[in-house]
Amino acid sequence: MLDLKVHPAADLETAAAIEYINADDPREAAAFVAALDSALTTARTDPERYRQFDGEFRKVRLGKFTYAAVYRMRGEDLQVLAVMHLHQRPGYWKRRAKNWE
Repeated sequence: MLDLKVHPAADLETAAAIEYINADDPREAAAFVAALDSALTTARTDPERYRQFDGEFRKVRLGKFTYAAVYRMRGEDLQVLAVMHLHQRPGYWKRRAKNWE
């Protein structure tokens, strides 16, 4: 299993998504957290399961939610660059990859 490394901006995105969903329905926020945990566990144990795009990046959807985690593999690490809403600003996270090894 790869070690999980989460970009600080991805942590902020996760917190914002949880807060937004929680304002509407706390049970859905808990389901979002569970979906994220499940997706990242799968990515850590089978990182090549998800399709590559834009070179080295991969994206795993978070269950029924319109969110995905974008990651790449670096040695023994799974680096999560974004937890993004799928209908907003595609590709905004790419600048993070350049400054984070």
